[in-house]
Amino acid sequence: MGSGTMTILSSESKSPADGITTQDSQNNNDDASHAPANSSTPAAPTSASNSEAVDPAPTPSNDHGEHLIIQEPARPTINTSNLHGRPTQLGAAKSLSSSISAASLQGLASGSRFLRRTDAKGGVEPATVNPASPTYRTGTEPSSPLPLTIGGMMESDPAFQDFKSFAFTNIGPDSTWTGFNPGTNLPPSPNIVPLDATMSPSSSRPPFGANITAPPRSRAGLLNSIPDVPPTPLPPPHSLQSAGRAVSTASMQRRPSVFFQRPSTASLRSRLPSRGGLISVGNNEQAGRIHTRRHFVSRRLPLGYSAEKPWLTGQAKAEKVLSWIIVISFIIGLAIIGILTWVGTTQIQNYNYCTVLDENFAAGSLNTTIWTHDVQVGGFGNGEFEWATSSSNNSFVRDGKLYIMPTFTADVIGQDNMMNGYTVNLTAAGTCTSTADSDCVISSNQTLGDMIPPIMSARLLTRNFAKIRYGKVEVTAKLPQGDWLWPAIWMMPTDSVYGPWPASGEIDICESRGNDHTYPPGGVNVMSSTLHWGPTMALDRYYKTHVALALTHSTFADGFHTFGLEWSEKYIMTYLDGRLRQVVYHKFGTPFWPWGKFPNTYDNGTTVSNPWPANDVQAPFDQDFYLILNVAVGGTNGWFPDNQANKPWNNDDRQTAMNSFWNLRSQWEPTWGDENSRAMIVDSVKIYTMC
Repeated sequence: MGSGTMTILSSESKSPADGITTQDSQNNNDDASHAPANSSTPAAPTSASNSEAVDPAPTPSNDHGEHLIIQEPARPTINTSNLHGRPTQLGAAKSLSSSISAASLQGLASGSRFLRRTDAKGGVEPATVNPASPTYRTGTEPSSPLPLTIGGMMESDPAFQDFKSFAFTNIGPDSTWTGFNPGTNLPPSPNIVPLDATMSPSSSRPPFGANITAPPRSRAGLLNSIPDVPPTPLPPPHSLQSAGRAVSTASMQRRPSVFFQRPSTASLRSRLPSRGGLISVGNNEQAGRIHTRRHFVSRRLPLGYSAEKPWLTGQAKAEKVLSWIIVISFIIGLAIIGILTWVGTTQIQNYNYCTVLDENFAAGSLNTTIWTHDVQVGGFGNGEFEWATSSSNNSFVRDGKLYIMPTFTADVIGQDNMMNGYTVNLTAAGTCTSTADSDCVISSNQTLGDMIPPIMSARLLTRNFAKIRYGKVEVTAKLPQGDWLWPAIWMMPTDSVYGPWPASGEIDICESRGNDHTYPPGGVNVMSSTLHWGPTMALDRYYKTHVALALTHSTFADGFHTFGLEWSEKYIMTYLDGRLRQVVYHKFGTPFWPWGKFPNTYDNGTTVSNPWPANDVQAPFDQDFYLILNVAVGGTNGWFPDNQANKPWNNDDRQTAMNSFWNLRSQWEPTWGDENSRAMIVDSVKIYTMC
């Protein structure tokens, strides 16, 4: 400055809000004691707290009453341990125009943090300035090509225009530039201090140590000295970096240009008087809110960010081994399936068959040369409720199809005769096909509970025309529907070589029940195939060769199906609608006697003997068999189990079973329907033998 400036001593002060402490007064006094009394060193600002008001002090003056500005020879430093480690130093001050008020001077000085001017190489600009030098600058122009910033304000900001009225004074030869630049994005700023108008330079100065009183600082001056900076947004809590986060957002945050450290809003409001949210400054009122700029936090991934991709990394050795085991096992499984398929295909033998019977009922009438009626009234050993007749009412050909249809006996002989006083003697008529009197003669007696079978039906045989041993049978038919109907397509031996049934065997190609699909044992939606074999009826091992097959979306009464048998020296098999849909398959390997595991004696102690040859693996299925087509009704042998679906009779009461069945006619008769429903309709019958 000019030759009339004086030096001001600086004392230690500490800001309770910022934790800033200047150099101690001892260092200041030591440096000041070496300064000459008439030194013309430029003045330096005093450090003050940002939040505490400063009491008025007398203005320094010399003997002539002139206001003085005194610069401290030593540069005071600021302890910035509480300012996030940023070093700060107070620099030598520039005098501004005397037009600014002392309150603004103190307010700006108390709320400012000065920045150091550095050159392009990072060094401190020389303190000595030669006015004649081309590099000499006045305080009104920028000291570097970089833009001038004051308190984070650019020259284009309106608040900056208020500072353009400040006159920057020349820098004396002994003054220095001090301060810091906290971020690489902050351009250097000049050190400025406004000079109060009441303080004019003087050519003389008081002696060292004179009592100097600083101009008073008002709260209005403090508020005016704080520029209104837009608020800085604070990052939301969820954006704060967590321990498990791989990318830091610290490098993404913009560092604002801060020219001064502002006290917190809560601290300022607690110290400043307010009225309805406004702060009174003299006769003017202005908003009391202090805005701070919140930091921007980007949630975008930085350029070059690479997330972990564990699926691309190498697998552990154990995982690789496990993967190879799975792949190899899958390949081996496919190979085994292929081998089994090939072996099974090669084992299928397409035999040469010779036609024995190919009946399609095209003649329009039943060929009695081929078909023989089995006429009996004894129930065929099953306690059946039908009288098997040769009447055309029960078996006939219509529209190229064979009908086997049950009818009511009462419609032929009358209800009363059926219940009492009537005798059926098939032996006398010469039509009985059995040698047993119980199968040929029956009388009705209401007192004894005997009655004529209430149902008439038919059983057709090929025994006299078509019989085979090893061959093929296919019957295409539609099964009847009606409660307690029992349709069957089966085969019996022509001669009972190994003894009475079942010692000589029985082949059931298809058996079913006329009840609907809700019947628990299986209705017309289920068909079964069975091989009967054993030394006696009580030791029948049919359950070892019995298989049932059910339709899921239809019944066997809805349409025609082909029920087949394939029989050779190696196996016997039944199927439905083709060989691929097997029902029962038995390979002749182990003889039936050891496979049946029969006991050595009966319950009465009688020895159980093997009816078949010891080493014959096919017996009893090594003899001629013939085909049987029939529709039975009821029975007491257990085909219709007791206590199922309100069955009208009890299997244990054979004497009254038919009476019980007939007495509840009103329950089951409606389910029989017409001729097309209650009858088994046969479209064709084909029987082949091996050539």
